[in-house]
Amino acid sequence: MVNLKRIFGNDIIEFYCHPNIEGLIPEPKPAIKTLPDWFKNLDQFYEGQRDAFGNKPMSAKKCLPLIDAMSLGFSIPLCGDIHVRTNHNCSQIDVTNPPGLKVCEFHNADQVGGPSSFGMNHGNPLKFINYWVIKTAPGWSSFFIPTLNHFDRPFMCLGGLVDTDKYPKEVNFPAAWLIPDYDDSIPAGTPLVTVIPIKRNSFNNRKANVRKMTEKEMKKISKIQSIQNIRSHHYTYELRVKK
Repeated sequence: MVNLKRIFGNDIIEFYCHPNIEGLIPEPKPAIKTLPDWFKNLDQFYEGQRDAFGNKPMSAKKCLPLIDAMSLGFSIPLCGDIHVRTNHNCSQIDVTNPPGLKVCEFHNADQVGGPSSFGMNHGNPLKFINYWVIKTAPGWSSFFIPTLNHFDRPFMCLGGLVDTDKYPKEVNFPAAWLIPDYDDSIPAGTPLVTVIPIKRNSFNNRKANVRKMTEKEMKKISKIQSIQNIRSHHYTYELRVKK
């Protein structure tokens, strides 16, 4: 039997790069380590009307579903510093790569239906060059999504799904540029995408059972509501599975 713990470190996923750039480019990190600044800077409570239990109102920083979502997976970083300049409507985008490593180039806009395909006028889509190989355990794929709730990003990468157990090779990330009249640097280490390993064929995502609620389910919801009216944080402490 293959010892996946020995091979993959955490049984499921590992990242590796060419020895020539090992230690020079930023490493992937757990997504929890790259939370957006607006979220990190929030206070847990704010001044306002107290809830039915007399507690101070909580900010999004106390929202566990939000935290759980932003903590899932691993962030893949920009491998080097780049400088980007755009015109008034992003129809012209100029990227200066670092002298030692190409980390950004372009796709042809026709590949995504033309310059207006993203709902506004754009130049050619960016292509961020990723130098990290993502390798997953047999039967596992890598689901790439834009970094969750990073609203300060001047770009948005497109999502994708790659069977990285069978394709242990670098995956690059196409992106739409969002900000006109931009003239600034984007530092190495900026999170580009979040990669979440998923088990293939663990469910059928083309079919779902859509039906009306049963009487038993109605009673279950009513019970939860009744408990929430008596005990605060019922979901947090009694229903949520600790991550």
